Amino acid sequence: MNARLARRALAVSLSCALITPASFGIAAAQEAETPGVDQPTEAEPTTRESAPNTDHCPNSLTPPEPTTTSEALAPGKQAPEPLPVAADGHCGVSAPEGFEVPEDVLASAWMITDLDTGEIIAQKDPHGRYRPASVIKVLLALEVIDRLDPEQKVIASEESAAQDGSAVGLGAGGEYTVNELLHGLLLASGNDAAHQLAQELGGDERTLELINERARKIGTTDTRAATYSGLDAPGMSSSAHDLALIYEEAFKNEVFARVVNTEYIDFPGYDEHEGYEVWNDNHLFMFDPDGIGGKTGFTDDANHTFVGALDRDGRRLMAVILDTTIAKARPWQQAQALLHEAYEVPAGAGIGRLEPVAKQETEAAPTPTPRADDTAAQSTPTSDEAATPYVGVGIVAVVVVLVGLVAAAVFATRRR
Repeated sequence: MNARLARRALAVSLSCALITPASFGIAAAQEAETPGVDQPTEAEPTTRESAPNTDHCPNSLTPPEPTTTSEALAPGKQAPEPLPVAADGHCGVSAPEGFEVPEDVLASAWMITDLDTGEIIAQKDPHGRYRPASVIKVLLALEVIDRLDPEQKVIASEESAAQDGSAVGLGAGGEYTVNELLHGLLLASGNDAAHQLAQELGGDERTLELINERARKIGTTDTRAATYSGLDAPGMSSSAHDLALIYEEAFKNEVFARVVNTEYIDFPGYDEHEGYEVWNDNHLFMFDPDGIGGKTGFTDDANHTFVGALDRDGRRLMAVILDTTIAKARPWQQAQALLHEAYEVPAGAGIGRLEPVAKQETEAAPTPTPRADDTAAQSTPTSDEAATPYVGVGIVAVVVVLVGLVAAAVFATRRR
């Protein structure tokens, strides 16, 4: 077994088991595998035996209907108009001859691309519109990298520390650098870090303007960020094609690439609470020997979303997955299976090239304005994988988690 993977498996398992929320006086990040906790409405976890059929383009205009009150409108408010449709074409699976979609892949939409050449290896419903959940945090990360000094000291507010959903564990009054908050944003999918960073960028409304402007400049046509954290809200949408464009741009950024390629960092405590380790929650990176980073996501209405990339002998391939479930495999395992299949396709034998769609001469829909009651109406997102370092479990659970992670690592090594 790869020594790096064994060390990661042991470290993540022990950190999950032995470090409790009480150790830091913070609220634990909700475990990713338990959808429906503290939700605005009762939401049954989505299950499916096979991937949805998208041949007839059911989501060409808007994401699927929400199952919770995440997009409930405040009195007197109207839902944003759908973005103009700028792309058409086949909405089912498009792949080279011989490419077989693994049966455990249950996503509504996905895309496999070469990070360096832009070649599309295979795809499904590339412009179908879905909720991105926390993978949209990439846009916030890029704004932070470009606009803020990484060594700038920031004092966390009570509002940031109290954010719903996944958290890195900020404490009100605690002092953090922008660099530490950026790691908390991307490694632990911290909504508390997202909120604090947004305030440093000028506040919620200004941050939404910035990230939507960035998405448009990258060339997206299906993407509108209604929140910068990935929390669901009216008007939120993206697509596999758009996210591939965004992450292709992100991986060109040395700071972003370095952060998502980080196993863990030492994170500061606050008041009397000691510091602790924050581990990367992307299991494709953590347990595939070729993993180089990405981002996880989940909300009740987005289901599981995932972006991950591998570097095998200098060929860097990336998988974007939207609207999937864990009925047969974790999202990172679905991405891994697609990527392993994609590596069987010789370079240059894919189905096309990743490029922005030629936009119609239509005015872009405006960025949604944050509402004071957004938080109360949203589903609570978590990171996709349960690698958050402060979720306490019992000794039996430690053994189960460790065995599962080690098995996953062995599987990944065998598939190389």
